[in-house]
Formats: sequence, C-alpha cells, structure tokens
Amino acid sequence: MDLYGDDRLVHDPDIVAREEQVAWDTAFWYWKTSVHGQPGVAEGQFGVTTRAINGALECSGPHQDLAVKRFNMYKIVRVAFGITAPTGYADERGCYN
Repeated sequence: MDLYGDDRLVHDPDIVAREEQVAWDTAFWYWKTSVHGQPGVAEGQFGVTTRAINGALECSGPHQDLAVKRFNMYKIVRVAFGITAPTGYADERGCYN
C-alpha cells in the first residue's frame, strides 16, 4: 500500500524479480523508509548502512567477515571512481566496530 496504493505486491511478490522498475521502486522505498533516516547514514558511515540492511547477519551475527569484505570492496570502488576528499573518506563505523 505504501508504494503503489494497492496490494499488487502481496498478490504477486515475484513482480519484483520480473519487472525492473518495480525492483527499483521497492529498493528505493526500503532505502527511504528503513535506511536513510538512521543516524550516521547521511554522514557516510558505511557500517551504519550495512547494519540497517543486513545487521542481524553481518554486524552482530555470525558473518561479520562479510561486512568487512563489503567495506573493503566499497573502498576499491571509491578509488576506481576517483571519490576522495573533499567528498570524504570511506567511514567503516557502525557495524562490527
């Protein structure tokens, strides 16, 4: 209801896998409602973002190594795109530390 004002996702949840626009819509909705407002996300704390999305598994669960691996990949991507100061440095805080 939140996304489209109807119950199409309840009756056909596989639509997210079949239709690219629906996949983007649901991802953006999740980001907007569950991630973006978390303290530290807007400040670029990558670990806080990971906690908001996969925290039970990767931050305080048995797979903290995945969170470390994801952060290391994030740093590589930042370098590849030339993202450096003054836009800020990769900030690991908020997940396993």
